Amino acid sequence: MKKTLLLGILILFCACDDGDLQIERVDFDSVDIQTCGDLDDPLETTFFFKIDGDEALLLNLASGLLKNETSEADELQSSLPSASSLIYRLFDDDVSKDYFCSTIPALEPSVTKENTATAGDIGIETHVSTVSKDNKTYSHTISITGLSLANEQNESITDSSTMTYGTFKTTTPISARLDVPFSNYEAIADFSECENAFVDGSLRLYKKINDEYVSLDIPLTTIANTATTAGEPRTSTLENGALKYTVLNTIVTDDMICTDAGLSEDITSFDFTSSSGTISVETVANAADGTGAITYTHTISINNLLLVLKGDGEDVADVTLSAIDNFVLGTYTTVAD
Repeated sequence: MKKTLLLGILILFCACDDGDLQIERVDFDSVDIQTCGDLDDPLETTFFFKIDGDEALLLNLASGLLKNETSEADELQSSLPSASSLIYRLFDDDVSKDYFCSTIPALEPSVTKENTATAGDIGIETHVSTVSKDNKTYSHTISITGLSLANEQNESITDSSTMTYGTFKTTTPISARLDVPFSNYEAIADFSECENAFVDGSLRLYKKINDEYVSLDIPLTTIANTATTAGEPRTSTLENGALKYTVLNTIVTDDMICTDAGLSEDITSFDFTSSSGTISVETVANAADGTGAITYTHTISINNLLLVLKGDGEDVADVTLSAIDNFVLGTYTTVAD
């Protein structure tokens, strides 16, 4: 049986004596979710609606639930009717988007019936759906479980199953396209490292944020325990994908970065790999600690980077991003033997 609002044939208040309630089916399954689109930041959108002729299903969502990051399971939740609200309306004629989005409220069509949600749990699942050379697109799928609708006579009906209200999409620049490229990684003070080397004579360093990461297969010779001279950093090439920027449609784990094995089939990976550029490393020796051990701090910069968004080798071609002049990727600390 087809699952729709109240997941199928919703017989509302069939025992009502006055006969005012005539709605027997509420089906918005094939109707797209809409918004007024009048906010500078789409993440601040809280009003959504679905229109089917003379019917409308209106959702006022609690603020702060839409984020441009992949969500954990059960992370983004709200409840009806306290933090959020949902209303079903029947009009005396077909209704349009302008009715809900006009600055001056429309007088027609008129509302003939209104049913309000008295209970229900809202969940939002957010993940990356597409990635381009400039942006990440996030899909925010809104679902409702245990929805109860009531009329003015407080007659109600509840469905304990889960309905999908709709999917809303937002975009944000990829990390390579920020005003300062990869500046969102600056809050991560130090790199993590993989135990295994994936290129002979190198070490894989990485930083991860939610659904993306940057990894660097850096030659061990560039992070030697010797201070560099001012203006004379150690350098290495970024050819052959030594630097990789990857976005996934799930939350990144260390194991996903530190393996050459393929990812699970249900994970989509959007890979940017370096085709040219230079690693630049400046090393300073730190004062000995209480045990006499000396550490070295290696500041790793990237210069003249060219990244290629890899296609699928068939229908989607590789795309080369415009060059990124230079930026500091982070610091790595080693201890003298």
